[in-house]
Amino acid sequence: MALTLLAIGLSVGNKIHQADLRITLLSDALGREDRLDQVQRQLRQDVGRLTRDAEHGVKVPDARWAVLHERIAQFRLRSLQAAQAPDRRLESGSGIIQEGQQAVTVFAAASDHLIETSRLNPSGIKTAMPHFLGALTALEMSRSQARKELTLAIGLAAESNRRNGRRDIISVLLGGLGIVAIIFSMAIWLRRRLVLPITIMAARLREFQIGESDRDVPGLERPDELGDLARGLHEYRKAVESRRTAERRAEFLANHDMLTGLANRLLFENRLAHELGRSARTGDVVAVFAIDLDAFKAINDRLGHAGGDRVLKRTAQLLSSCVRGDDLVARIGGDEFAVIQVARSQPAATETLISRIFKMASAPSDEGVAIKMSVGVALSEPGQTGDELHELADLALYRAKADGRNTARIYNKHLKDEESRRVRLARDLENAVSANEFRLAFQPIADVVSLKIVGYEALLRWRHPILGDIPPDIFIPIAESSGLIRTIGSWVIDNALRVASTWDSKLSLAINLSPIQFRSDGLVTELCDSARRWRVAFDRLELEVTESATLLGFQRDNVLATLGELGKCGAKIVMDDFGTGHSSLSNLKEFTFDKIKIDRSFVATMHDNASSSSIVKATIGLGKSLGLIIVAEGVETEEQLFLLQQWGCDQVQGFLIGKPAELCSVACVEAVI
Repeated sequence: MALTLLAIGLSVGNKIHQADLRITLLSDALGREDRLDQVQRQLRQDVGRLTRDAEHGVKVPDARWAVLHERIAQFRLRSLQAAQAPDRRLESGSGIIQEGQQAVTVFAAASDHLIETSRLNPSGIKTAMPHFLGALTALEMSRSQARKELTLAIGLAAESNRRNGRRDIISVLLGGLGIVAIIFSMAIWLRRRLVLPITIMAARLREFQIGESDRDVPGLERPDELGDLARGLHEYRKAVESRRTAERRAEFLANHDMLTGLANRLLFENRLAHELGRSARTGDVVAVFAIDLDAFKAINDRLGHAGGDRVLKRTAQLLSSCVRGDDLVARIGGDEFAVIQVARSQPAATETLISRIFKMASAPSDEGVAIKMSVGVALSEPGQTGDELHELADLALYRAKADGRNTARIYNKHLKDEESRRVRLARDLENAVSANEFRLAFQPIADVVSLKIVGYEALLRWRHPILGDIPPDIFIPIAESSGLIRTIGSWVIDNALRVASTWDSKLSLAINLSPIQFRSDGLVTELCDSARRWRVAFDRLELEVTESATLLGFQRDNVLATLGELGKCGAKIVMDDFGTGHSSLSNLKEFTFDKIKIDRSFVATMHDNASSSSIVKATIGLGKSLGLIIVAEGVETEEQLFLLQQWGCDQVQGFLIGKPAELCSVACVEAVI
């Protein structure tokens, strides 16, 4: 009987092992589906990025098209191989597998077709895009169905394990009690030797069943039948613990991100729906935070994917340490995170959490990589769905990025109106050059002593056919974010040089360069060709750059090299808005500028603000010691001009000297002078 009970225990252990193996295989299949989802999202982003580049006329090398074709083929092969895995065929019908394979094949074909259309005929992108989006939607639905099936299969397997385990435990208990009854009836003197140990074993078995004991089974060292029984129960206990571990891991994988351990998109959406439903009864307000790391691609390029993963883990730890215990932090995908916060006192609770996040992010770190993030927040209103609330948070996030990144914005109606206007302006900017809506105004720059005009700064103006004049500080950031600044910048360079070709050859021409223009390898060639075409001497050009142009992270060396080439060609390099950045002196140390323009904010307040006055005088003194020409912007009063003359400033610019105006010929210039 003891041997029979031992055999039953070993059999039970083997059955549990097989069931655990089944759960492990299903978990591995679920992990493969998650990895394929990540590959699919990255592939979708890369296809969209190259398609937008082609649609905007950006030249994309053939090698990048070929690499993208190869990645699509590899994705299709990996997807088909995953569909043929034994664990997938075990849980899915042939029809579902065939649908998934067909969705992968259609998506790969649609992607290849869209890529070829983008490469050969960019005008056909809009026609090919609906087919690509339809194939993408079908593939995502197929993958979603596959994940649901795997999750359901894991749940059913776990439930089956629990039922079978309960039945097997009862069988073992009955066998043990039968042996105890027979031995007890044979002789009372066997009680201490047999009955008591078996009773203890039965107690341990019950504790195993409810998961409350971590004590070892007694009698493992005995050489007799009771020792065999104890060892059998010990094996059973190990099998039960293994099964419980597999169940917990399967549940974790289904609802959490493997890299950071945070909740994944599925758990985030379920929790958001639950909190919105509960808040309708309690009156609480649900806040959704959409969080995106700034310049994460640059971090990956500099540190590699391993370094990028470390930054993602640090971000996850930072956000988790900032929230309350009942808040949820999730990683939505890539460098995108989200937080669900439920509170009655809103927006006070939201503002407190935002402050805590940025305070923690600004703290020094041993990693040497600063975590900077943009945050968008939306607060729930009655009747809102989770998707709607998340979309509003994304809208606030986009505004935070547009306002300079590393900041936070809370969604409101004004923000929605501004975003709608920004989208309209971005759309209208695409045709502004061809529709001749841009014009150039030229503001004079004068010698501070003689007040003789020594040059002009070209300023871009946009007159919208419906909205009228749009200020540059509104449309320039839109042009930079959309990539249109390259086309607009080329128009400014060519037209400014065309006008300057009619001036006196002693007058200089100042042109502002956007940081985005430095990402083009042909900037130097473009300036040289345009100056040659309009017969404007290159030494008449003054190219103004802001500090943001020299602070492009991993592209900083390329920017400084480009400025060096322009200087060697004879152009003067001017640092614009000096003093407003955090590393003005560092830039002067690393690059030799020809001119420094003092920002108008210091000139305007130097009468009333001692600090501004000291900064202006110190900048003039610094320029003198370095042999640089100092230009003061925003000079509007005689008192300001007098002080600048007394302090030794070289040149001045502002309404006192002349307002920006359209100058078309030498006669116009002479008239202004």
